[in-house]
Amino acid sequence: MRTNFQHYAIQHGDGRWLYYLPHPPGLPASLRTSVLADGEPMQPLGDDTGGWWVTGHQAERLTAAYQPRPTVTGYRLTDLSARSERFPEYLSVQDWHQALGDSGHSEAYYSLYEQVTQDRDVQEYVYEGRTVVLTGGEPPAPGGPPWVASMPESLVQRPEYHHCFPGYIPGLRDHLRDLIRRLGHVEHCFNGRSGKPNGLYVTVAVPFEEPVSRWVPYIGANGRPLKSGRNEPVLVRREMYLPVADHVSGPDYRTALAEWEQQVSFWLDLVRNAAVRACNACEGTGHVMDVPEGVHAPGPISALAPSR
Repeated sequence: MRTNFQHYAIQHGDGRWLYYLPHPPGLPASLRTSVLADGEPMQPLGDDTGGWWVTGHQAERLTAAYQPRPTVTGYRLTDLSARSERFPEYLSVQDWHQALGDSGHSEAYYSLYEQVTQDRDVQEYVYEGRTVVLTGGEPPAPGGPPWVASMPESLVQRPEYHHCFPGYIPGLRDHLRDLIRRLGHVEHCFNGRSGKPNGLYVTVAVPFEEPVSRWVPYIGANGRPLKSGRNEPVLVRREMYLPVADHVSGPDYRTALAEWEQQVSFWLDLVRNAAVRACNACEGTGHVMDVPEGVHAPGPISALAPSR
């Protein structure tokens, strides 16, 4: 098969060539076994669902190989001990359909027979036509941050060059929320709600540098404390408000993606730094009160009090 459509490519700064080669009409994506540039296999950008394929040179001939499903030539009895006049050793396709239509034992036929198939030749699809080289960076890979382009309505249905237009990557706050929740010592991380400003609200609970514990009795069936119990670590809780934006804008996807990755790194480092062990001398507050000799402090001085 051949087409004579216009195709699109990007010459990457690292020397690679990226070609937008969507599935042609009439050929199921599940049958495509490879995409080739001048006979050499190309690699998909991400997985093979995005339409972009990568090669190390500017291609002169672009093709795709499709393996059609095998042709069913008949049906073979799998258990020869069941062979009889009703269940012969082999049925042609015509006999198979006739047996299913004439018999009330279709389930028996399906359980006793297997398909006999013949492989079909690989089908080559040729991407012909002019290749337009776009000015822009690498497009979004499947599974990566998406891109919402701000572009003329007439071009909205042309996904091959959305990433070259100004736009934004949505979902930064939700993405960071999911990453922060997986960090060590993070108890809570949620989006602003109930009148709170938009952003992420994070609570981390950390132990002291020199572990501190307290005795906690077990509670009996009558609701009263027992003599037995356990030692629990005393933790310091720190609460943070992170004014994370919901999206990252840019003149094109490449620029916005660099900003996205920078912000992800910045906010994650901020939470990691807040999750260091608490200082015993300052009781986790970050400062030590200078108490004159002979004067006793009234108790722990901490805006971030140890857990109770």
